[in-house]
Amino acid sequence: MNPGERTQTPLISLRGITVRFGSVTANRDVSLDVYSGEAHAIVGENGAGKSTLMKVLFGHYRPESGEILLDGKPAVFRHPREAMRAGIGMVHQQLLIFPQLTALENIVVGCEAGSGFLVREKESRGKIEEISRIFGFDLPLDESASRLSFAHRQQIELLRVLYRGARILILDEPTSLLAPPEVKRLLDLLKSLRKRGHTILFVSHRLKEVFELAERITVLRRGQKIGTFASREISEEELAQWIVAGGGESSAGAEPGEATACTGETGPQPAGRPLLELVGVTTKTRGHEAGLDACSLTVKEGEILGIGGVVGNGQADLACVIAGLLPAEQGSVLFDGREIGRLSAGERMRLGLRRLPANPLEEALLPGRPLWENLLLGRQREPAGQSRGWLLKKRIARWAEEQLTTGEVVHAGIGNSIDSLSGGNQQKVALSRVLAGSPKLVVLEQPGRGLDIRALGRLQRRIRALGARGVSFLLISFDLDELLSLSDRIGILYRGRLAGLTDRAGASRERLGAWMLGLEMQEKPGRTSMH
Repeated sequence: MNPGERTQTPLISLRGITVRFGSVTANRDVSLDVYSGEAHAIVGENGAGKSTLMKVLFGHYRPESGEILLDGKPAVFRHPREAMRAGIGMVHQQLLIFPQLTALENIVVGCEAGSGFLVREKESRGKIEEISRIFGFDLPLDESASRLSFAHRQQIELLRVLYRGARILILDEPTSLLAPPEVKRLLDLLKSLRKRGHTILFVSHRLKEVFELAERITVLRRGQKIGTFASREISEEELAQWIVAGGGESSAGAEPGEATACTGETGPQPAGRPLLELVGVTTKTRGHEAGLDACSLTVKEGEILGIGGVVGNGQADLACVIAGLLPAEQGSVLFDGREIGRLSAGERMRLGLRRLPANPLEEALLPGRPLWENLLLGRQREPAGQSRGWLLKKRIARWAEEQLTTGEVVHAGIGNSIDSLSGGNQQKVALSRVLAGSPKLVVLEQPGRGLDIRALGRLQRRIRALGARGVSFLLISFDLDELLSLSDRIGILYRGRLAGLTDRAGASRERLGAWMLGLEMQEKPGRTSMH
């Protein structure tokens, strides 16, 4: 019996689960027991098979071999609807949201048969409002989902499964785009659900959250189960070693200290000349997302400037204004001494400006299209890859392979669909594209989303190396650890204004937290200028 295993009858038993996609084995003979009322974490590197295993339980995939036992009885789920009828709900890493519907309509979609939604709307609304009241949700039910922040979209998914009466909740990387206050709220919610008898399967790369929530932790590596551990009997450092190297064995290509992400000092603030300058930039407020309000900031050549804050305080507008996807109502945007406010996104890319959006699969990647096309997107007209309008496919293929190798993307071939990759490897593809070539400034929104410990550490080293060569970064993140480990300076947005800015030495969690909550403002509202 593995450490952490119990003797009582499990609520869920996965027995010998094997899943293959062509020549790739996603799960190999995986067996796992989950007990009623427990929070059980599933951890592992990108591509370890975590999401695939959870999708087998939820009826998305049929295993090639193996079986599922629910309450000790064999269960066959040919579709997620059958899993939901058995009391299983799943919140996916890529949220399943209908942007044209309201939040309320998204929650009840699929349940409106029979008497019709219009007849039952009052009853449905009352039930959802009661669940929201119990667990502290603040979701605007009548707002269009297209206008909601990621945190509110995630609330839609959680309310959807609770509305359907799920007793088993599967959450796949649920905190990847949440700020610390939202993370705490979610973990408190999950603890409350567990106390009320729900069983929780929690897939995450964030080990601090895993240890805060889970009683037991199962490690997958290269599609196989490595072991199950009681969280009280293993340290975070030991678990990290099991994840990246199977419990102490050396891992090919691993470097000393690679089991944990970089957390060292970033050194003195760069003394380079200003590269990007925002002067008094204001944007329209959209729904529940705050616009920028007379925001001014400067990013220097070779600097990593981190921007944090609670979700919905203008971070998305900041990135889009810089990238040329959103016009400024007032103020100026200067890049390399040139006003670029009227330039298109494509023209800004040609000047050396790149952007990684917070949700690449929705905003930056082409679902269903091959990897090489996703890497080439935005560069298809560059002379290096085409001649007289014809793509030079052999040259592009070599270049794509180089980028995937540099980005350490696990894949079966550049002709395979981006959908064939795990969420973490999709993130690596998006990162590979924005970091390729010779960018001058890269805007990174939540770059660590979905990345495992090893990949996060390597990404941080790559960013530092590019910074040392003069590349500038605007790092937008809700993860304080990410900001503190990478940034030369850190600023916090609050209601569209920079509440404060400090160098790394002055960036205590308490100080940043106060700015995030609007408890302190370095300058008077409307006059914040951070240079």
